[in-house]
This record gives sequence, structure tokens and C-alpha cells, in this order.
Amino acid sequence: MSFSSDINHIMSIDNSLNAYCTGGIYYENLPENFELGKDWIVYSFNKIAQENCLGNTDTFTKYTVYLKIVANDTVKLETINDHIVNYLNSTIYGGIQDIVFIGDNHTLDLDKNIYMNTLNFDCTYV
Repeated sequence: MSFSSDINHIMSIDNSLNAYCTGGIYYENLPENFELGKDWIVYSFNKIAQENCLGNTDTFTKYTVYLKIVANDTVKLETINDHIVNYLNSTIYGGIQDIVFIGDNHTLDLDKNIYMNTLNFDCTYV
């Protein structure tokens, strides 16, 4: 198993999260010409630190997980946002031992009439 497969499992297994995202949940990039009338999630991650303990190398690794929510309505955006934070906080699966919400950043695209929120989570992986 790898961090990538574990976080993919977490992001794809929750039926209620999938129901909120009428366009789908994707890793790294949205499809070309994605439909603006649907709600989307795009996630990615970066490895930020590796911790060692008492001579044992790679005891655990810290990641930052980024989730961008794309919606055409602010109420939908906030509803999806709240669900994701509640769903992911303290999640454990495979080598993922903890996920903690850190913050978010709201943006909008007036030309496309879409709202976006990027959520940041710290994640501990062993």
C-alpha cells in the first residue's frame, strides 16, 4: 500500500461525498471542459516531512492534502466544505493515522460563474 492508494480510497469510498459531487472527485486535474453546472472535487498532496525515532528511519511521514471544491453556488460550496471537514477530520485508513483540517482559501471565477474553496489538511502516514 502507498499513501496515494490510501488517500484515493478515502476520497472515493464515502457515498455521501460522491453524492454531493455531481461532477465527480478527481486526483490532480479536472477533466477538460468540465461542466460548469456540476459540483467537483479535485485533490492532491505533497510530502512535507519525514520523521525518524531512536535510530529507526522513516518512522512516519507528514503530508499536506489539498482539496479544491468547485461549485456554481455558494450554499453548495459551503455544504460540501462542511461535509468534507467532518468526514476527513481524524480519519484513519491503511497507513494514514490521522487527518486534521488546517485551513481554507475561497476564490471565484466571475467569467465562469463558479466558486472555489481549497481546503488544506495535515496527514500523518506510517
